[in-house]
Amino acid sequence: MWTPIAAVTGAYGNSTALVGTPEQVAESLVDYYDAGVTTLLIRGFDPLEDAIAYGRDVIPLVRAEVQRRERQATVVA
Repeated sequence: MWTPIAAVTGAYGNSTALVGTPEQVAESLVDYYDAGVTTLLIRGFDPLEDAIAYGRDVIPLVRAEVQRRERQATVVA
């Protein structure tokens, strides 16, 4: 998580910036999930291209990890 870039964009307060590979960003988003976050607002510098990249590269990784954890929790329970 890198907060200076959030400040540069004028996004103060509860804004952060996740920087890294799709795998690193997905891991950070799963950390938010683990903390109980149910809704995230994701934005970037180029809304269309960033939405495409997130949908292609990041969201599938997050969904797969959450599903894996939920299956594992079901087996343990």
